[in-house]
Formats: sequence, C-alpha cells, structure tokens
Amino acid sequence: MKKVLSVILAVVLLVSAVALVSCGKKEETKTLKVYTNAGFAPYEYVDENGKVVGVDIDVMNYIGEKLGYKVVINDIEFKAILNEVQKDEFAVGAAGMSKNDERDAVALASEIYATSVQYVIAPAGTFADGAIVSIADVVAYAAAEGKAIGDQEATTGSFLVEDAVADTEVQQVNYTNAIVASTDIGTTLAAVVIDKLPAQSICSGKADLSCWELDEEPESYVLYFNKNATELVKEVNELLKKMIADGTIDQFTVNHSSGK
Repeated sequence: MKKVLSVILAVVLLVSAVALVSCGKKEETKTLKVYTNAGFAPYEYVDENGKVVGVDIDVMNYIGEKLGYKVVINDIEFKAILNEVQKDEFAVGAAGMSKNDERDAVALASEIYATSVQYVIAPAGTFADGAIVSIADVVAYAAAEGKAIGDQEATTGSFLVEDAVADTEVQQVNYTNAIVASTDIGTTLAAVVIDKLPAQSICSGKADLSCWELDEEPESYVLYFNKNATELVKEVNELLKKMIADGTIDQFTVNHSSGK
C-alpha cells in the first residue's frame, strides 16, 4: 500500500509540476519596445495627463494586443530612434518616420501605413491663402526677414531645409520637435518646415500662424524594426493591411486630429 501511495504521490507531484510550468509559459508575454518622439501630433504627442498618445501609439497598441505583446512606449530624441531599434530584436520605431534608403540600410521597414507632404509654418499672411509654396520662396522670405528657418532634426523637412539654404546666408536651426521650433517664429525664425498634419496641428487655433503646402514629392510613413525581426514584420504587415482596408488607421487619425 505504501508503495502504491508513493507512486500516486509521485504522479501527482509530476502533474502539478508540469501544470505549473505550463501556466508559467502561458503567462509569459513578450515585450515590444516602441521608440517615438512625442512632439509630432497627431502621430505622437503628450496629452493633458502627461501620457504619450497619438496615431502611432494606437497603431502599436493595436498590434501588441493582436499579436500578444506588451507594448512599452519610450519617448526619446527622434535622431536616436533607429540607434535603439538596432540594439533589440523586439524594438520598433514608430514616429511618423518617412521611408528612405538611409533608414532602410539599418532597419526593416513595414508596409506603408500613411502618406504626407511637407508644409511650411510662417506668420499669417506671409503667402497667399491656399498657395503651394516652393522651398526657394521660403528661403527668399527668410533672407528678406534676416531670420533662420527651423525644423525637427533628422526629419525629411530638415534635409530639405539643409539643401535649400546651402550657399545662402540663411541659417538653419534644428529643434527636437516642430512644436518647440514654432514658438520662435517671428523672433529668431522666419518659418518652420515640417510634415502636413503636425503643421496643421501647430497652427490650429493660432491667429498669428498659418501653414502652406510645399511643392515637394509626397513621402510614405512606415514603422522601422530591427533587422532580425523578419517574422515579426511579416505579422505586422498583415495586420497593417487589414487596418488600412477596414479604416482602423483612418479612425485613429481622426481621433487624434481634432484640436491637436
């Protein structure tokens, strides 16, 4: 009898151990580190409660929920995002990042989930209402005002301004984000160059500022992943296609565009 009881006890203990291990595995959740720069509304910004929110944040939280990842948001300098992505297989840059060859060389791009064009922010009345302005016009205006042109460092707008002011007396000033840059318009800056929705967000409700579309090629937004995250990117791409097709991303954009 003792021998039988010993065997039964051993079996019970073994089953319990297996159950505990299994439960532990079920409770394990992978962490997806999301790197962003919260000065680019409506894609990422800090709300009235001090929380980082926005279109990209909603997209990443949706992806995390569907794929079983715990999403951790890290608000850092825009220029440092890809450096962080390269360090960790489960890291992603989600910051209204335009797809280009330089970024493609160090990270994996997702499907395109949004498009944009460059805008210029300047004092109201600087250019005609509804005009599409050339970057040369912006440089000429800055030169006449004797002021610099601002931008968000390491963005498409920054590269555009850098090329445009070369061989001129107009100075370029890089900022951590366009929101901060816009506060210097009219003093040290003549204008700020940034993407469409962030520009419109900054100008919203401000009688002294307006924004105009620049005569430049459209750009495409992607998420950037670690080079080793090929399987993750495949899963994310399938989700992004569905989110685009069913209007989920459009709804996120609407949710964060009003008054931002």
